[in-house]
Amino acid sequence: MPPAGHGYCLPSLRVKPILKRLYLQKSWSELLEHTDTLLAQGVNHLWLDVQWYAWQALLKLDADSVRADILCRDMKGLLARLPGLETLAFNDGTPFADEVTLNWLNERVLDEMAGWQDEPVMAATSADEVLSLEPEVLTRADDEGIESALNWLQAQPGYTTSRNRWLMRLLMARVSEQYGKNEMALHLLAELDSRAREMTLEQWKPELIFEVKARRLRLLRGKAGRSEAEKNRLLPEMESLLAGLIALDPARAAVLCA
Repeated sequence: MPPAGHGYCLPSLRVKPILKRLYLQKSWSELLEHTDTLLAQGVNHLWLDVQWYAWQALLKLDADSVRADILCRDMKGLLARLPGLETLAFNDGTPFADEVTLNWLNERVLDEMAGWQDEPVMAATSADEVLSLEPEVLTRADDEGIESALNWLQAQPGYTTSRNRWLMRLLMARVSEQYGKNEMALHLLAELDSRAREMTLEQWKPELIFEVKARRLRLLRGKAGRSEAEKNRLLPEMESLLAGLIALDPARAAVLCA
């Protein structure tokens, strides 16, 4: 990551007023759609204000905080890999995070970072403990590259049950998405979705299945935005995912309906 003095190109000056207007109008669905579009464009992923608007929209739209918590967890990963990111600015002096966003980061993300990063990785005594490897995987991905980090994760001993292997793939998908490896994340999420149907209810948590389908739908919608032909090609798959989300949790899935 280059030092702050190198400068970063500011995204379109028209974007912030649009986000603010949608927020003030409480147009939460439109606000979430707009932030999803912005974050799919590489130039915007460091603009932390956009993440704050997305988080606000999720809190207002959802009956629970599951998707908002996923966003916060992804922010934890980003700030763990790029410490001090929130203090940088674009080349015209516009901060990556304004005062409101900084307060959000301090209250919801940064105050939990130390405990999250320092969480020890213990021997596997329960299936869910594989997800506690996420901080170590992110650190290795930052230092050695994502391929090396995923190889390290795959080589960890003790995770031999079908549920552990499923959770390991979920962790790989999360990390791949955070590093912009969207195609790899999509392949992993598709495998997770397919394998979940082969597992009994006792072997998986509905909220994790919802996460898999929601992440996959979000990535596919990003791909579909590239062209009308791509949208038409992906539409059946997106509709199938949305139907699955509605079956799992109609209230939470309602916000994802176009």
